[in-house]
Amino acid sequence: HERLVGSEMCIRDSDNDDAPTRRVYSVPAAEKVLDILEFMADRAEGLTATEIANQMGRSVHEIYRVLLLLEQRGYLYQRSGSDGYRLSLKLFDLAHRLPSVRRLSDSALEELQDLTPKVLQSCHLGVLNGHELLIVLQVDSPLPMRYSVVLGAKFDFAETSAGTVLFAHLPTAQQDRMLARMRDEGRAADEIAQLRTRAALIRETGYEMRQSLAVTGVTNIAAPIFDHQGQAVAAMTVPYVPQRAATVPVETVRDMALAAARRISANLGAKARAI
Repeated sequence: HERLVGSEMCIRDSDNDDAPTRRVYSVPAAEKVLDILEFMADRAEGLTATEIANQMGRSVHEIYRVLLLLEQRGYLYQRSGSDGYRLSLKLFDLAHRLPSVRRLSDSALEELQDLTPKVLQSCHLGVLNGHELLIVLQVDSPLPMRYSVVLGAKFDFAETSAGTVLFAHLPTAQQDRMLARMRDEGRAADEIAQLRTRAALIRETGYEMRQSLAVTGVTNIAAPIFDHQGQAVAAMTVPYVPQRAATVPVETVRDMALAAARRISANLGAKARAI
């Protein structure tokens, strides 16, 4: 086992001599573990130890024992007959043990399970994770042909209705920071302007219903989920897929989805005036 030893650095705010000194610790072994987990989070395909080392700019000797430890603890796994490592869902499972996420899932699951057979459509729940929408709950339509989103999937918030709904309910300062990052990334001015327009309309109507930017023919119906403080902590989306067996009109699906979102918010303690 590698020893968790490292160096310590003290940092003081140069603009405020009276500010307390902040200690920053360097723990190489822990940093190596986190580097590997963060690296693997962006790789869907299996990678061998050599491929991981090469792409991370490290030697196999540096990371081999860490890979074995992560596999032993269930964070990485190898498919039968393959020497490629893949990231498991253990981190996702750990995140769901957080009381806030567990409470959200518990409050929403029964409502979504009740909604899907009535509207004959799938639905999912997402939360903002930085600049991404993270899918934390998915319930499938009972129809044999359906639209599903993988649990734990992450999307650019601006390219999803749920992400835009959550963006619309953020404080102005936080919105400005997210838009500034989009500009820094080289996103088009028209895209940013359209996002502002969508957010303003969402605040006015309370939801978004529009054609999906990702899947042609799908109409997204997205509504915010509020907590007891009146904050939008999640967004529910019903991706409406038109097909012969989907006999419930999209307007009816919208109304039922909005009602379900209000009930989930009430389950989280949101007051009636907030939802």
